[in-house]
Amino acid sequence: MMALPLSPWLHGFRPVPASRRALVCFPYAGAGAAVFRDWALDVGPETDLLAVRLPGRESRIGEPPLHRVEEAVPALLAALEPLRDRPLILFGHSLGAALAYATARALAAHGRPPALLAVSGRRAPHRPSRRPPVDGLDDAAFRARLAALGGTPPEVLACDDLMELMLPMLRADFAMSDAFLEPDPPPLPVPILAIAGAEDAEATVEEVAGWERLAGAGFTRRTLPGGHFFLHEQRALIVRHLLGEGSRNTH
Repeated sequence: MMALPLSPWLHGFRPVPASRRALVCFPYAGAGAAVFRDWALDVGPETDLLAVRLPGRESRIGEPPLHRVEEAVPALLAALEPLRDRPLILFGHSLGAALAYATARALAAHGRPPALLAVSGRRAPHRPSRRPPVDGLDDAAFRARLAALGGTPPEVLACDDLMELMLPMLRADFAMSDAFLEPDPPPLPVPILAIAGAEDAEATVEEVAGWERLAGAGFTRRTLPGGHFFLHEQRALIVRHLLGEGSRNTH
């Protein structure tokens, strides 16, 4: 039985005595590992469910947050080292997709490519953002941006004390997302599953389809109903796609 937690960077939701593979989930900006807790309801007994926990949130709230995707990769590689004996499915949503992609590329460079990279609600790495970076926004404008995205509960946005605590982490996460760009990425020797929300204005279906350019080992695209945070309403369907594609690429 795998000992959990593996590292401060990975949180496991339930022990799996004889897992055949691991599903590693990377959260969106401002979120922690807990956003994937309910996924345990849909992941079967053969799959370890693990979620990445970045510095600056949850049990790591006292640590300074990171501002670049590249800063997280070495620690993520070390955290995933105990899992090297089983196939990995990496799934990331929005900022998490950039983190999952960077981790997949580093794993491949070390001769340990994951069985599947699944990216959700994120433009392809060579596509620049259509929105201005958050660095130039004052706190009021930044809070308005959060409200427009829809991922932060209104009661949190309305609580000045809570927002004062969370703003450094949130700003760091958005800066991390804004700065991640690879103008001419080489193909990735990993199968890619790209998932888009049909009504997602933050990452359009066409922008998500751009991941095909990087797919050096097969590409699948799915479009699901919903806006930018469709992963919550479509959780069971997303898990089904992840495990189905992951199984296909481990035989």
